[in-house]
Amino acid sequence: MLLTSLVLIVLAAYILESFLDHLNQSRARDPLDSSIANLYDAEERERSITYSAEKTRFGFFSSTFSTVILILSLSYGWFATLDNWVHDRFDNQILVSLVFIASLSIISWWLNLPFQLYSIFGIEARYGFNKITPKTFITDTIKATLLGTVIGGTLLAAVLWIYQELRSKFWVFAWLLVSGFSLLMFMFGTTLILPLFNKLKPVEQGELRTAVEKYCASQGYSLGRLFVMDGSKRSTKANAFFSGLGRSKTIVLFDTLIEKLSTKEIVAVLAHEIGHYKKKHTLSMFIFSNIQTFATFALLGWLLGYPELSKALGAQESSFHLSALTFFILFTPLSIVLGLLNNSWSRHNEFEADTFAKNTDDAQALKRALKKISTDSLANLSPHPLYVAFNYTHPPLAQRLKNLD
Repeated sequence: MLLTSLVLIVLAAYILESFLDHLNQSRARDPLDSSIANLYDAEERERSITYSAEKTRFGFFSSTFSTVILILSLSYGWFATLDNWVHDRFDNQILVSLVFIASLSIISWWLNLPFQLYSIFGIEARYGFNKITPKTFITDTIKATLLGTVIGGTLLAAVLWIYQELRSKFWVFAWLLVSGFSLLMFMFGTTLILPLFNKLKPVEQGELRTAVEKYCASQGYSLGRLFVMDGSKRSTKANAFFSGLGRSKTIVLFDTLIEKLSTKEIVAVLAHEIGHYKKKHTLSMFIFSNIQTFATFALLGWLLGYPELSKALGAQESSFHLSALTFFILFTPLSIVLGLLNNSWSRHNEFEADTFAKNTDDAQALKRALKKISTDSLANLSPHPLYVAFNYTHPPLAQRLKNLD
């Protein structure tokens, strides 16, 4: 019965995702809002629609493949087979779980590699966005694997040790450990991890730096660290982001953003990012995320006491990794609901940050910047509202422009 429920949950999630994609594509050629009707000429509009359609079709094939593999793995007990293979070679329970999860990660990576390569070197390259060379891709993969092994493996081993020692109370201490680590990454991840993949350098003295410092002084904002990142190393798409708190707060501007926007437009984008800080969006989202993690660990700690979770995957005996795998599949419906809430809150925060930028800087400059960023990335200008609810952390461009008006 539990196995049937797992298969139905996986299938339902796949159907929902495919349905949302279909809805979104059905709106592709709808007339655009008057505020954005002239952003694309006829040729660029067609190119945007084709780009979106190609990504959607590719996503459908990718998710279909993943769903079929997962359903077959559940139905034919492949997870239990892998678990038995690991148990035949290792006795230590912590090591068994680590090797099982590592093996599953490697298998998943190999299965998804063709899709990843086609997405980067096929679709993204065809539309002029990809700047990743095969060398950079291989280097990134090696670095990410080493980081995942060292950091992720250590963190997971600590969680497994806590579970082995405390059992029913493990989830409290495991949550404290994971929350502490996420706080560390939240505060210092930009300066500790990001430089392993990208070059960060302070924005040099000049017109842009002077304009930024003038704006920050007008808002009583201690600038902290302002970096430019070589985003052009991987993509032509422009972006910026804010991270950290207090003295660790950091604003990162992609070099593509600086290349494509005027000084006034960059300051407007930075005003938006500072708006997130001033409105405490970053802090509140971090706290809310940790509340969700707390609830997830509490549910996990409760359900790990039921051996039926492991047996549903075909195992004879209960194990942490199999029970956790079953749990996270069962958690999918609740995860979707939480995703809706998180996305809604995130879009609300984006509106607030836009309003802050409008009230403290130049609304017209921000509007021009948003238009350039959207059109440069061939953004879908007419997404379906339901697709937006499930997938967008930022409001659609037309809504943001109306908010700024």
